[in-house]
Amino acid sequence: MSGPHRSNDATSAGSAGGAGGGAGGARGADAGARAPGPAASGGPIVGIDLGTTFSSIGVVIGNKVQVLPREDGSRFTPSVISFPRKGEIVVGEAARQRIATDPARTIVSPKRLLGRPYSDREVQTFVGQAPYRTKTGPDGTTVIELWQTDYAITQLVSYLFADVRDLAEKRLGQPVREAVVAVPVAFDVTRIQAVRRAAQMAGLEVVSLLDEPSAAALANRYTPGFGGVVGVYDFGGGTFDFSLVDVSKAQFKILATAGDNWLGGDDLDTVLAEAAANQFWRLHKVDLRKQAVEWQRLRFACEIAKRALSTSEAAVISVPDVMRTAAGMVGLELGIDRATLARAASALLQRSLQVCENALAKAGLRPKDMTAVYMVGGTSRMPAVQDAVAKHFGVPVRTGVAPDQAVCLGAAIHASLIAAKRAKTSAAV
Repeated sequence: MSGPHRSNDATSAGSAGGAGGGAGGARGADAGARAPGPAASGGPIVGIDLGTTFSSIGVVIGNKVQVLPREDGSRFTPSVISFPRKGEIVVGEAARQRIATDPARTIVSPKRLLGRPYSDREVQTFVGQAPYRTKTGPDGTTVIELWQTDYAITQLVSYLFADVRDLAEKRLGQPVREAVVAVPVAFDVTRIQAVRRAAQMAGLEVVSLLDEPSAAALANRYTPGFGGVVGVYDFGGGTFDFSLVDVSKAQFKILATAGDNWLGGDDLDTVLAEAAANQFWRLHKVDLRKQAVEWQRLRFACEIAKRALSTSEAAVISVPDVMRTAAGMVGLELGIDRATLARAASALLQRSLQVCENALAKAGLRPKDMTAVYMVGGTSRMPAVQDAVAKHFGVPVRTGVAPDQAVCLGAAIHASLIAAKRAKTSAAV
């Protein structure tokens, strides 16, 4: 596989103690983590939230943990990769802007395909709506063809890792070679191995894996009222996780976890796009779902409207020039308000709440046994999501640290604990 040229577009850490969660069935720090010892690079260990829709990288400096900002001040990098021409790759916001102009050469949410067999029903649904060519790779996973070149999903994800690594090196002024990576609780061994390979391709050694809800719990440790048994409701762009965590002692204990690998904000974008496409069909008898490029443009417009509704009462789904007629180009304009979004999200929210009930059943707990539910992930910012969770559980619903930063901050804190333990071990030798 070829490697094209790539172009880029505080909370107190204190003595946080250990998190009790792990990934892919390994509770607590990743079962495959190396024993503490001198850092291989001599540089910092960073924490990475490899998100389905947005990725971020954090670090503890002194006793402060932070998500590192880009030059424009943004602390989030869209998990989007675009290929404007053969041999060139654009990552992040610049790539995201190309979803509407060049969707056939722009890859969105590659994490959803990472480590999954090409034959999976969900994968086939995903690639069936994609405007680019896909096929089965040598290992049975997805390969995407762009500019007559095949790209494995691990390779594409490695560009995301490399982009945030470059950001950290620029901000910290030193090489970054080691990282703690947060992953969904439902990731199996195959998908975890794919995460490790992608990071390695980007020049990063994954010294530990931490499940996302445990990372979020670690980040919220010093928020007021944090104690007892808490629920962590993690609704991201492509996955949903719910964990019950006993945080009453210094060492967190995961009581139960449950997750859905195919439930996230991306799915809500699709629901909105379906509704908009139906409306367009009624008006013009043209099905945008059968036009791969226009369908991706519509989903992008739905994402923008959805995000706007987190802070505004109304928004517009707008896709200019989707159809040529004798009178000229026709666009799609559809107004949407919070109530409409809440109705559209209802089925997805019920799926998430069923996952929560599964976790409670595993732990033998009832909703009233939780002191609070902490909201994590960008999708949990939606007022409809917060209202549904509060109504369902009847316990306080809290955001604590910023929901879309919690996982990255927790991963960074966990990284700092590993570094501190290494330093202590080295000093004792």
